[in-house]
Amino acid sequence: MRYSLTDEIKKLIDRFPILSHLSRKKILAMYILSLINSRNVQFCEIANHLNPKVKNESNEVRIQDFYREVHLDFDQIALLFFCIFPSFQKLDIVIDCTEWDFGSYQCNILMVVISNRTLTLPFYWELLDNKSGNSNTENRIDLVKKCLDIILPQQISLFVGDREFIGHTWFKYLKDNKIIFFSYS
Repeated sequence: MRYSLTDEIKKLIDRFPILSHLSRKKILAMYILSLINSRNVQFCEIANHLNPKVKNESNEVRIQDFYREVHLDFDQIALLFFCIFPSFQKLDIVIDCTEWDFGSYQCNILMVVISNRTLTLPFYWELLDNKSGNSNTENRIDLVKKCLDIILPQQISLFVGDREFIGHTWFKYLKDNKIIFFSYS
């Protein structure tokens, strides 16, 4: 089943101008399936699911090499991820900020994921150029505009964000675009 699903993902990848080299398409298909199976974004965790015939360290190096050598069009990746979901399903969109520390470098990311409540995939993200880790309304609206280039508002079952995603202009934008928004604390 694993390899037939990989083949299906490869067929899907062929529909998008993401990569031209066959071996890179194969690794991308394996990577996407490993991303789904691991339910994680860390390379060391994804490596555990990539190729069971080799050591995890080799899988991790293969992932690192792929990202180092390949330029990806992330708009096409978002479209690919969207197409993994059945077209008749409504999707949840979740927006959140996350902070990763790399030594002394603090990386603040505004992240949007899409989900059918069985499968959740990263969709769009933006590195925030600040030390606070907070997004502003302009950051959020720019990111949601990218999402709406692919997902129609009527395909969205709900849009979720936590209590930091508030503000009159933000809520007005969502309302004007007919997006049902839920905030939690």
